[in-house]
Amino acid sequence: MDYKWLEDFVALARERSFSRAAELRHVTQPQFSRRIRALELWAGADLINRALMPLGLTAAGEELLPVARRATASLGDARARIRHAGGELDWVTLATGRTLSRTAVPGWLARVKRQAGEFRLRMLTGSIHEGATALEQGAADFLLSFTHPRLPLVLDDQLFEGFALGTDELVAVSAPRPDGQPQHALPGTASKPVPVLGYAPTLALSQILQDGLARSRRELHLHTVVESDFAESLHEQALQGVGLAWLPRGLVGADLHSGRLVEADSKGAVVRFEIRLYRSRSPRNELVQRIWTASSQP
Repeated sequence: MDYKWLEDFVALARERSFSRAAELRHVTQPQFSRRIRALELWAGADLINRALMPLGLTAAGEELLPVARRATASLGDARARIRHAGGELDWVTLATGRTLSRTAVPGWLARVKRQAGEFRLRMLTGSIHEGATALEQGAADFLLSFTHPRLPLVLDDQLFEGFALGTDELVAVSAPRPDGQPQHALPGTASKPVPVLGYAPTLALSQILQDGLARSRRELHLHTVVESDFAESLHEQALQGVGLAWLPRGLVGADLHSGRLVEADSKGAVVRFEIRLYRSRSPRNELVQRIWTASSQP
């Protein structure tokens, strides 16, 4: 049996979707389906109830799932011990998003090092689900993630824990006109909608923003002119005056202070969200525990 089959099965059990799980495992859906089927042939029983929407596990699948989780976790522990023996004890791995790696990680790292001492940090950047998979499989010691009701993060509470590390907010910003007013301002009109720099629908910030706009129930007239899965790209284009963007205040705070960007909503509305840090309840060494303790200190 291929070890990857168990990782695939754990991902599928969490996502309840072949397409999403295949994307997270960086394989095509047909290839992913073949690997799950190979695991079922090895087990001698169907593990997935494909008649359900979303799909579910059969009784055999439910029995195998905790075993698969323990097996992948144990192999992760073995890898950590091998790294320890190879002199890599002082390396700590953090899974996070690209935007958080710029807005939240530097302050967190400086504060933690003051209390926990020096260590080397390896960052894995990707989607929330990729980060959760890295944490579950022992490829990361910590996961730093946006959290929001629209972003369900399914981690086993018996195996993992987390707490709020901080908050941030999406604020509508625009490059200024010579008089200091925004070039692009809300709410726009039907005849002249506001050009918007938008997030790709799959991005976490897109889901947070859409939920916030829906809850405000304001009538906005918007026209998306650019879409990206990289907030920093939208930031640069906002600076160039291409359109209005909702960006994390942690990303644009310096530009707002200097006047390179101005807030583009006269009502001052923002969309707030939380940033949380997660880890395994069984940290692989004392350094990881020290970092966790330091992170939780005010």
